[in-house]
Amino acid sequence: MYVDRPNGDDDDDGPFGPPPQQFQQSQIPQPFFTSSFQPPQLRARICACLGNWGLLGLRRQEQFGRDFWFFPTEIRRNSVTGYIWVGGRRQRVRYRYSQIRNFVCFG
Repeated sequence: MYVDRPNGDDDDDGPFGPPPQQFQQSQIPQPFFTSSFQPPQLRARICACLGNWGLLGLRRQEQFGRDFWFFPTEIRRNSVTGYIWVGGRRQRVRYRYSQIRNFVCFG
């Protein structure tokens, strides 16, 4: 994970509010927790969700857990940049596709 800016408030492309507070387990396709996608598939899934909150699943647990809300804003060849919500504030981060297991859009 790469953190661009600690506060992330300098950008206008990020979310203006927090992610959805709750979601029902039935809203998340069961394969989300067990399936892994390759970078071309991940790019397509994330690209279709630009500017919306989605659930990001990492291959390994990191600082913010393994499955968490992610707001993608920029797709690159080997990574995706966007925002997570930490402590009541948005934080800009970037993940390499090799770190990501799965992504499902809720927007």
